[in-house]
Amino acid sequence: MEDRAARRLLTIGELSELTGVPVRTIRFYSDTRVGGAALVETAGRSASGYRLYAPEAAARLELVRTLRDLDIDLPTIAKVLAREVSVAEVARAHAQALEATVRVLRLRQAVLRAVAVRGSDWTGMELMHRLAKLDAAERRRILDAYLEKVFGGLDERESGRGDFEQMMRCAFPDLPEEPSARQVEAWVELVSLIQDEDFVASCRRMAEHGAAKRARMSDEQWQRDQAAFGGVLVAEAIAAYGDGVDPLSAQGRERVGAMVARWAEASAVSDGPEARAALLESLEVFLDRRVNRFWELVAIVAGRTGHASQGAPSFESMEWLVKALRAVL
Repeated sequence: MEDRAARRLLTIGELSELTGVPVRTIRFYSDTRVGGAALVETAGRSASGYRLYAPEAAARLELVRTLRDLDIDLPTIAKVLAREVSVAEVARAHAQALEATVRVLRLRQAVLRAVAVRGSDWTGMELMHRLAKLDAAERRRILDAYLEKVFGGLDERESGRGDFEQMMRCAFPDLPEEPSARQVEAWVELVSLIQDEDFVASCRRMAEHGAAKRARMSDEQWQRDQAAFGGVLVAEAIAAYGDGVDPLSAQGRERVGAMVARWAEASAVSDGPEARAALLESLEVFLDRRVNRFWELVAIVAGRTGHASQGAPSFESMEWLVKALRAVL
């Protein structure tokens, strides 16, 4: 009777052939005990001392193999087998973990593609990978450090820090979950830019100049000045540059003279050498190509085309205005 029962059991070789799981793997699962129980229990030993398995061991082995193929760890598998957790619960938790893993892998892929395009060396690749992995707290810390260096110690009303800071926090983008190589490149350049001491110093000069100017004006004067600057000078400089007018030509001098006169009227200031010199000084302080590059990078990372939505005139048009204004002073 015992011999017939023994013959109904499966040898390890038969179990391997039935399930396609290698013998050494079955042996490992039989020897691995989690919480006091083997992952795949033996039903006994043959007269020769070989392991024997009940037919239901095949189904258990198949479950273990499937869960392992899905990268489920052995302690969790043991809980499933002991019915401490359901397969559905494990699947749900593991799917969430895989989503995070997939995001990391996609980010690595984008970084590697960006490195390949840029031809970066090892140091450049390490920097790109580190900056691309910044979490929300680290991004906030970098932005906070930039804002403090630019506006620290300045009167909030006069420097306009509140409005600018709010705009920066709304505009400063996160990398999307599936960034392109171009977005990774732009993100790394953007983070590097606001940590660049020379760029930060330039922004600080802009903030100090703006605060000093704002302190000399009433609210009404400030609003008129800002409206005249954007509505007259910027708009007409963009038009003149777009028309291809040489800023140093007679036509350029005539054109800038007329637009400055309209600006002065809209600003309620007297047009003359002093007002024009002050205007030129302000323009030169704010003439930094990297400001435009900042908004270009923000747009790329955010997946937008261009940066006109931020109201930043092109560097070239403002450079035209500075050259033309110098020519008439």
